[in-house]
Amino acid sequence: MKQCIQLSVFFIFLTSGIGSTVFAQEKTSSIKTSAAVEQLIKQKKEVNKAVFDAQYYAIQLYYGNNTAAERILRSFKENYPEWEAELSFETPNYKVRVGRFKDLNLANQKLEEIRKEYPSAFLLEPNNL
Repeated sequence: MKQCIQLSVFFIFLTSGIGSTVFAQEKTSSIKTSAAVEQLIKQKKEVNKAVFDAQYYAIQLYYGNNTAAERILRSFKENYPEWEAELSFETPNYKVRVGRFKDLNLANQKLEEIRKEYPSAFLLEPNNL
């Protein structure tokens, strides 16, 4: 008898849930913005893009005196002509940096390749902002 009552209660809940109609709320809204706000949003997007484009990983091959830096840069360009390479000066050293990688994994792969010939090379993220 108790099992029959439980079964009946179960079917009542089941059928009441299936038979009921569900009403959802529907609302559309529009936001009005001024031309100044639109201009600020556009400028912010441009700044964000510039920051993203300026951030990259590079491999530093050498830092030290100018003569050795120029020799290493020349050697690297002969061995890897397709790579971007630059010589820069930051007091008190000259630095040879190569590559511009957006992807950290790719940068690490290239670093391992470069270390075969330049064992002191290391990966860095220059502050270009």
